[in-house]
Amino acid sequence: MKKNNLLATLGLVSVITLAACGSDATNASEKNNDTKQETTEKETDSTRDDSEAEDSEEDANEGDWEYQVGDMNEDGNFKLLARNDTSETIETASISLHFPQVTVAEVVEWPEELADSYDFEPTGVIQIDMEVSNSSDDTINFYMDQATITTNTGEQLEPDLLTSDHIGGVFIGAVNKSGSVRYMLESSDPNEIEWVRVLINAPHDANFESLGHDIDVQIDF
Repeated sequence: MKKNNLLATLGLVSVITLAACGSDATNASEKNNDTKQETTEKETDSTRDDSEAEDSEEDANEGDWEYQVGDMNEDGNFKLLARNDTSETIETASISLHFPQVTVAEVVEWPEELADSYDFEPTGVIQIDMEVSNSSDDTINFYMDQATITTNTGEQLEPDLLTSDHIGGVFIGAVNKSGSVRYMLESSDPNEIEWVRVLINAPHDANFESLGHDIDVQIDF
């Protein structure tokens, strides 16, 4: 299944393996030469196949995403500049947090239908996809969709409530939640975003007793 990303959400697309063959010999002397040549060719082919297999795997991974870096949405409003989909799972208390992807997109032309909802025109949009699970049977509060982020360009941003998913922070027992949280760059050039720092308060119980530790992780592009 294709994974959705920022470009699709805001309105926002063949690997050929070549193999070589060895030749037949017609006499004993030629057979020896051919055997050596065929062995060399097989080794070369094996190396080539391994390399192509790696390329094929990389292309397959890239193909998991509907939009690749450099793509624009159908309306030409947003351009995907960067993606990180390699972050590791973070554990705190009974909570497991994973970021399937973090993306940076440039606002090429701010959609007219959003103009009345903002008192500024964003330069770009940062999206954080989140997958969270609680392994405990207890009710745990963990508000990952209220994460604050900072950037290497000096902006500190809160989630954009209009375009972000409402994931909710109450985990009643061993449940899973997921969604996308978006942040509007107000003054930074999105092309200069090199990293995003994500800060989330530690989970807590019904008595507001802190569990585990705060999340403080940097995502590089």
